[in-house]
Amino acid sequence: MHLLRMRPATPEDLALAYTITEDAMRSYVEETWGNWDEEEQLQKHRANFTPETYRMLLVEDEVAGLVAVEEFPSHIWLVKLYLLERYRSQGIGSQVLQDVQRNAANLGKPVILRVLRVNKRAQALYARHGFQVTEENAERLHMASGA
Repeated sequence: MHLLRMRPATPEDLALAYTITEDAMRSYVEETWGNWDEEEQLQKHRANFTPETYRMLLVEDEVAGLVAVEEFPSHIWLVKLYLLERYRSQGIGSQVLQDVQRNAANLGKPVILRVLRVNKRAQALYARHGFQVTEENAERLHMASGA
């Protein structure tokens, strides 16, 4: 298992976070909506990148991915958990997910998330960690675990 560290994201991580997002999500976006519109995706990313909710995931001092988590009065929302391809299937996502779940349990709150219906790999990860589908629509599954 890799030594995983997290560091807070900074505004300077905007481009890096976009690169990670594209690496992790492009094929799923194309499968779901037919194409990856670069300008639209950049615009959405700029609008939604909030460094205070992001953590950059580091493996041996190299950025391996990112996680974004937001706390609400009733729950913890796992907004994003993206790994660069070369870091997938090595237990890193599980480590991060367990950390999020542990923190939520300490607060007495469930963790909720959304995942694209076509992203079977992520769905399997979440199911292995006790997440269950709470709602579905044509494009996404909503899942929850814990309190």
